[in-house]
Amino acid sequence: MLAGVEIAVLLILPAPANPDKPGIEGGIRTAAAQLRGSGPPVDLVQDYAGARALMYDHDPYEVLTRAYARVGLTWPAEHRSTHPPTAFILVLPVAWLPWRIGAAVWAVLMLAAIAAAWWALGVPWEIASALGPLTLLWPPAAWSIGQLTPVWLLGIALAWRWRDQPARAGAAIGVAALTKLLPAVSLVPFLLRRRVRSLAGFGIAVAIGVGVLLALGAGAVTRYLAVSAETARDQAGRGENAALLWAFGHQLGIAGVAVALVLVGAVLATSLTRMASEWTFWAWSWAGVALLPIAWIYSLLPLLPVIVFCLRRGNVVAHVLVAVAIVVPMVIDPFGLPGAIQLACANAAAGLALLTIAYAPAATRLASEPAR
Repeated sequence: MLAGVEIAVLLILPAPANPDKPGIEGGIRTAAAQLRGSGPPVDLVQDYAGARALMYDHDPYEVLTRAYARVGLTWPAEHRSTHPPTAFILVLPVAWLPWRIGAAVWAVLMLAAIAAAWWALGVPWEIASALGPLTLLWPPAAWSIGQLTPVWLLGIALAWRWRDQPARAGAAIGVAALTKLLPAVSLVPFLLRRRVRSLAGFGIAVAIGVGVLLALGAGAVTRYLAVSAETARDQAGRGENAALLWAFGHQLGIAGVAVALVLVGAVLATSLTRMASEWTFWAWSWAGVALLPIAWIYSLLPLLPVIVFCLRRGNVVAHVLVAVAIVVPMVIDPFGLPGAIQLACANAAAGLALLTIAYAPAATRLASEPAR
């Protein structure tokens, strides 16, 4: 009931006046337009076009301006997709539909994935269904409605829910890894504990995805390898790239890269001393986002479980750092400058919150655990 009311309110929001400069509120307005079936210009176009190319034997890595034109959108994107061809497999269920209908169905599926992630984190279904639309108030979630990141989020959340069933957890991570590859690092906590069935589950999920890809068009793999290096280099060099290492290096030089590397190294090194803990699982989930070579505002969505963990288990300092991670994406223009470094700092704040929880004296912790 509450979820229905939230969606009804969402659907009346107008689309951004200028999709190229959507502004601070652009995410939720674009999500509303997509849910209404307006089919606004979102990154899903590249995966939709790639999936259709596999179905109809076209080039899955054509220049994106032409891919947008195929769905009736005029959009200046004179580059090719940076997504691996396995990402196109995930969009096949909607690729047979006309663009506007397919984009709307995808938006509904991604909204459901966000709600399901809340359930996987332990929230009852009734509350999780209401939290799904409500989460769109956080811009990384709103922008993700036209992306693949909710699949990543749900895969990692399910892996946590199924942590005592390693094969199922590995399969969930495998599905998440079809999006951007880096979610695969969430396997490490299972492997550190010698839960090798997680690797089997991961392998089966990835093998199914790759098998479908090869059956539809094996040439997509070689095409990706041929264009990915140049395309990734060009996209990584954009000033709006909010990837942790790139943004710190772009703004702060070699010292910034060193700071970012020390932060990632400290989190991962700490995980080796806490192999059996919940902290380690979320540390590696954070690392998957932190190590992205190219990141935008929606790339922060898979950090949602990390943020929840830090709020639930953290001390005052951790809560302040998490507040930074939550608030920064809400107050900046994500596609303006210097938004990239600010989003990278939000990412870094989540990593620092994890370290604070790991090393803070017990006396500074909030009453989030029962007294012993």
